[in-house]
Amino acid sequence: MKAVMKKTMLIWVMGIVAFASKAQVVTNADHGVNFRDLHTFAWLNPDIQVRNPLFNNELITRNIENYVNNALVTKGLKIDNQTPDILLKFHTYTENAISSMGGYPMWGGWGFNRGFFPFTGYGYGPYQYTKGTLVIDAIDARTNKLIWQGGISGSINAAKIQRTIYKGVNKIMKKYPVS
Repeated sequence: MKAVMKKTMLIWVMGIVAFASKAQVVTNADHGVNFRDLHTFAWLNPDIQVRNPLFNNELITRNIENYVNNALVTKGLKIDNQTPDILLKFHTYTENAISSMGGYPMWGGWGFNRGFFPFTGYGYGPYQYTKGTLVIDAIDARTNKLIWQGGISGSINAAKIQRTIYKGVNKIMKKYPVS
């Protein structure tokens, strides 16, 4: 009985980790723009739609900007707050969500159709989590038009927020056009 419970929990944890690591990056670019001609960037004020102070503070803002800065410098761009070619802005948004997949064990009674494991009483029910979204915009400083956008959404956890931000920014910036 305990072995079944341990295996069930292990499968559950592996499934959640796999689900969380599958956060997909969405990007879109203006194909009429020659990104090779854009060499400098500066930041605009972020658009933060987050109430929880664990997910909305100066450290998070600074780290998002620093991770993006490092990715762009690696691609050959330079920070220029006076006459940038690109203006960068990021947006963050969080919401409470309920999974449609299984989550925590339901310690119900015994019987058939009590979850994925008939006759054991160990099934999975929906669970609540925080869904976070990060979107990075690149705006042409001359025309003030959006020329590139990258975003990612997924489950976030306050205890792992810095690692989540680091991984999310890196996944997004890998898709930024190389200059």
